[in-house]
Amino acid sequence: MIPRTLLTSLNYKKLISLSGLFFRRPLMVIPTIIATKNCIRISDHYFPNLHHLNNSSNAFRHALWNILLTKEAYQWNKDFNEALQWAKTITDWHEEFSPNKPLERAMDLHNNAYGRTFVHKMFKRNNIIETDSEKLAKELLPFLTTSKKVSNLNELRTLKNQLVHLI
Repeated sequence: MIPRTLLTSLNYKKLISLSGLFFRRPLMVIPTIIATKNCIRISDHYFPNLHHLNNSSNAFRHALWNILLTKEAYQWNKDFNEALQWAKTITDWHEEFSPNKPLERAMDLHNNAYGRTFVHKMFKRNNIIETDSEKLAKELLPFLTTSKKVSNLNELRTLKNQLVHLI
């Protein structure tokens, strides 16, 4: 999810970096846009005005974005491992170029990885292409109840199998 504030803050180096990702993989532009729009729409539906904070709804949004990026990329390239890698590439890029404090950045990276693990487990069970974005979001929602509040990097590193938030 590339918020408007990030887009307006992109400098030459950031634009070249983002362009480079899509020049190497031009067919991934469309699935990335679709996944990002769906993620924001769904997050706005469930958590209006909340998912941009460092709370559990933010954890949901980051995990969902990775799930939807993987789903859409897989639909285009038919290689699940490449789709997972694309989701990681895009979301790692986002964290590298979005202004965050170290703990916030680590939280976002953690929740991104959680989303990719989640979708990998789903992929083994069923065909995620045929699962619409809303259903994927509904499958993720129950995991918000176990999202853990963290206050430092060491604590975050111990929580591999759950969503995390700061507030």
